[in-house]
Amino acid sequence: MVLSELLAKLRAEGLPARAHQIHYGVSVGYLPKPERDGSGRYRFSSTDVVACRKYLNNLPKPGRKAAASKA
Repeated sequence: MVLSELLAKLRAEGLPARAHQIHYGVSVGYLPKPERDGSGRYRFSSTDVVACRKYLNNLPKPGRKAAASKA
């Protein structure tokens, strides 16, 4: 399925899915990188849908990550 179909499916389940959230999650590494078709669009599989559900249920806080404390 393409991104628009993924967003429609997640929104039907009540999740606040937006395209920029999915693209950000893929680019940063929170979500696995899906395959691309011949036109360069992402093709999401059922495992990608499960990963997107988990990601959207527990979105990371915005801003920089906390620096690791030296112990």
